[in-house]
Formats: sequence, C-alpha cells, structure tokens
Amino acid sequence: MERVGIYNRCSTEEESQRNALARQAAESREIAEKKGWVIVRQYIESETGTVAYKRSEYQRLLGDMEKGEFDIVMIKSIDRLMRSARDWYLFLGRLSENGLRLYIYIEGKFYTPEDNLITGIKAILAEDFSRELSKKIKNAHRRRQEKKSGCNITCEMFGWDKKGRDSYEVNQEEAAYYRLAFGLAREGKGFYTISKRLYEMGARGKSGGKISEVQWRKMLYTPRAHGTVVLNQRVYNFDTKKYEQVPEDQWIVVENALPPIVSKEYQEEVIKILRKRAAHPGTFPQQAQGGGRKYELTGKLACARCGGLYYRVGGKGNKEAFWKCSSYLAAGRKRGEENPSGCDNIHLAEGELLAVLEEALVGQAHLVWEEESWLSDIREALEGTLRVRDSHKERQKLEKEYGKLLLKKDTLVDKLLSGVISDGDFARYHEDVDAKLKEAERKINSIKSQGTQYNSYKMRIQGIMDQIQKGKLLHRALQGVLLKSVGHIRVQKDGMLEILPGEHKPGNYCFGYGKDKPVPLGQGQEREIGGQVEAAPKTPGGGITAWYVPISGTCKRREAHKREILALFSGRPGLKLKDLPQIMEMGPSYINARIKELKEEGRLSYNSSGGSSKWQVKD
Repeated sequence: MERVGIYNRCSTEEESQRNALARQAAESREIAEKKGWVIVRQYIESETGTVAYKRSEYQRLLGDMEKGEFDIVMIKSIDRLMRSARDWYLFLGRLSENGLRLYIYIEGKFYTPEDNLITGIKAILAEDFSRELSKKIKNAHRRRQEKKSGCNITCEMFGWDKKGRDSYEVNQEEAAYYRLAFGLAREGKGFYTISKRLYEMGARGKSGGKISEVQWRKMLYTPRAHGTVVLNQRVYNFDTKKYEQVPEDQWIVVENALPPIVSKEYQEEVIKILRKRAAHPGTFPQQAQGGGRKYELTGKLACARCGGLYYRVGGKGNKEAFWKCSSYLAAGRKRGEENPSGCDNIHLAEGELLAVLEEALVGQAHLVWEEESWLSDIREALEGTLRVRDSHKERQKLEKEYGKLLLKKDTLVDKLLSGVISDGDFARYHEDVDAKLKEAERKINSIKSQGTQYNSYKMRIQGIMDQIQKGKLLHRALQGVLLKSVGHIRVQKDGMLEILPGEHKPGNYCFGYGKDKPVPLGQGQEREIGGQVEAAPKTPGGGITAWYVPISGTCKRREAHKREILALFSGRPGLKLKDLPQIMEMGPSYINARIKELKEEGRLSYNSSGGSSKWQVKD
C-alpha cells in the first residue's frame, strides 16, 4: 500500500472565501482515501506568499521527503505548491533525488518527465499571475494611502490599542512609560539607561518582553508619538523578494492618524537634544554623574592640565583600549603658541589603569579580596544548579515536547476538517504551534551541536569556570563595584592619579567608608624612583592617590635593552663601555642614554677605586 503526503495551500484570491482551506484539505484527503493510499502526513499552509523559504509547512514537507516518510506527494495544482518557476524546478529536482512521485489531483494524473515543458510553462504563468496580482494589490493600497482613506497598520504599536479598522486609542499604562522615556531622554540619559530603567519599573513590549534600546530609539524618533503616520516608506519587490526603501519625496504623510501621546513641539525638543548628544558625546552633565554610561570610567577621568574629560579610544577586536584627553583628541599635542588648544597629558592604557585603581581601592573599601574562595563558591553553586540537568534527559524531554506539538498540529488539522474551527482560527493556532516547534527544534539542535560538552555537567561547569578565569570576570566585577564609589579621578602628567570619592550610598562598598560610617583615608600609594621610595601627597577634598606608570611600546623596548646591559655587566664586570655597541649591535649614543638612565635609577654604578675599574649591578 502506497504512502502519501498531502500539501494544501489556498491561493490569494481564495482567501476571502469562507473555509476555503478546510474544503481543499478535506477534498484532497477524500481523493487519497479513494485511491487506497495511506495518508502519512498532511501539510496545511496557513500562510500566504510566494517565497518558499518562509513557508514552514513546505519546508517540513521537503524535510520529510529527504527522510523517505512517503512515496507520493499530492497537491491540488502547481500554483498551490508555489508561484515561482525557479522554485518549481528545484522542487522537481528534490522529488527525483528521493525517488518520489507527484500527483496533481485537479488534473487526475501523476507528473512525468514528458510534462516538464507544459508544467514549466504553467509555473511561469502562475508566477506572472502572482506578479500582476501583487501589482494590483500594491496599487490599490497606494491609492488608499494617497487619498488618506485609511492607514491599515497591521502591526501592534506600543502605546496604542487597535479598536477596529483605522481606529486606535491610547493605552494609558503604556503611554505613561512612553512619556517617561521622553523625559529621561530630555535629561540626557542614553537609550541603554532608558531601556534598563523602564524595564525595572515594569515596562514590557506587546509580546511581554523587554523593550530594547534600539526599539526605544525608534519609538522616540517616530512621528507616531505625536499622532502622525508616514506611509509608503518601503515597498516589496516581487522579483528580489525583498523590501526596498522608497525615496523620501514619495512618502505619504498622514497627520492626526493616531491620538497623540506627546505634543509635536515636545518631541522635536527631545529629538534636538538626542541629536546634540549623539554629535557631542560627554557634553551632558548627567553623564559625569553616572547616568547613561557605557563604561565605568566614562565621565570620571579628568585632565589636571586642561580640565578636559578623558575619552575611551580603541578596544575593538584585539586592539587595546586607551583613555585620552578630549583636548588632545580634538587638537593634538599642545605646542605653545603654535597649538595652544591641544594637550600634552599622558594616555592611559585601560588594562593597566584598572589594575592600578583596583590595587588602590580594595584596601580603602575595607573589602577582603579572596578570589580563590569566591571561585570555590561559584563552582559549588553551579554544581547545585547543573547536577540535575543531564543533557540526555534534557534532550529526551525536549524531543517528547516536540512530539506533543506535532500531535497538536495533527489535531488542529482534524478540527479544521471536521468544521470545529474556522480557517482563521486554524491559522492563528497553527502559527503559535509553529513558533513553539521552532524553539524546541533550536534547543535540540543546540544540544546536538555541543556534543560531548553536554554529556557531563562537570565538563559544563569546568567550561564556565575556565571562561570566568580567562576573562577575569571576577576582577571586572570587583572593579565595577569599586569604581561606582569613585566621583572623579584627576590625571597628572607624571602619572599621579588623584581619586576623589563620589556620593556614598549606605550598605555599598565605598572607599573612605566602613560599613556605613566614614573612616580615615590612607595617604596613597608609594612609588620607587631612582632607588628612593616616594609617597604620593594626600589629595585635597578627602581623596587618595595612586601612581600610573605609563608603559608604551618604546618604554618596554628600552627596558628590555637596559636589562640586557645589566646582564652583560653582571657576567663581565670588567667589560668596557666602548665594547657594548658592537656586542649589542646598537649605536653608541643610544647605549650611552640607557647607561645614564640606569645610573639615575640607581641600578648601575661605576667603581674605579682600588686600582681596578668595574661596573656594579644593583638591580
């Protein structure tokens, strides 16, 4: 007995007919049963469209063809399967590769290679018909827009509820969040802060999830906020199967299409502030006070020479991030009267700067840094959470859920055929089940792709711990906590950092405070110069100091050469200075400059007493 898979889809002109899809599905089943075929699966496409890859049931049909689930594929006609000549020939190729036959029941015959020409022409005609129909629909839609007889907004909009065709009312709860977002933007807050703060306050999108910073940006800029709808901004290209932008002079503007949430004047004021903020980052005082920061150091580092803020530069890919004075970035190095607006203060390598600040602040915050203990606690917590989550059991659970969803799909088909639900209800429920199937399939494939990593929860835990240590996540978290307690950091040219505390919040770790009460601050870090220990002066205003030693690539090379010189003199104290250039293959002036630095640093001296001259290494 031959097995059959039935594919049903209504054409566009039939969609307006009541229960057309149900009638087609029942008709095809009846024909298959009369022929004595076993109906293995019936694919009922509730979505319309000419793009094959967007049709989930069609993709499911192709997948089952590959698995050999049936011997025959049954369709009503070529245009019910697709309206693209290219896709038609691709489908025939898949059919032939898997040794299957195609039955077109409206013609009452199987497709044969001899039908190749005529079916190809039918596919081309179907595609041409669909293209012409698309043009007519597009033209009718555009004429309605031009006459402004209706907006026909099909998507849900945050802030409004649709009451009927072209009838909307303000959703007061959502509108309150919408107005609050405008208020935060007006204060200079960034979209990340707006998204985070409103989510914490309870703002949720129409789907129930968080509204991202990108979505908030679109919502604050769109003229819909003051009631104006702009139509015909993009159009669907039938040939490329993509949406294309329409020139701005062809847009259709419909004023008062929606009840406004804010006034046009207020929105324009906020947009002006947003554009100014985007053009001149760091100019808003709110940024220096902690609002809308992308990095913990943003707005905190200030140049002691010119008063400008430090900006972060680089950090993408494998490049190291540096913090540089804004005056330097704008005008370069200061060169007297030739370039008075520049700045010659030092640049700060982010990694070295954070390490210096961490060392300076940990003790002052009265926080005990026990990395090994914290890592042990994290491992223990992960073991408690993941021990019961074995990948095999998880996969079995997901596959069981996937099977239930497939059964639910078949039940929907039965209800459609028996008239329990309408075409519209079927389409809605079908879409919901499809979304759940895709999510379950994604999770199953994810487990499969991970392979052995999911076979043991211990391997998963070790992978997580490796990532924590490799990325120095604990250090980054600690640095984030400590830097929240910092108000400003003044950067001196010699590398001294004057760290001033910010506003203290009770219960938080903060340098200069015990649990809740102020405590005496330390004087600051010491540094060694030329063998002498020098303490940084205590900063005015109750802060502390730390030393940042700028180490550029040039400095690192010079230090390596100085260590080479010390190694040579350490092994051969009687070595003559004039011999070094030849040994090191470097110029005499460069060697003499490094020798001078080593003497000044107290790491090398020349002893000519006792009748013998020798170099003494003190490093």
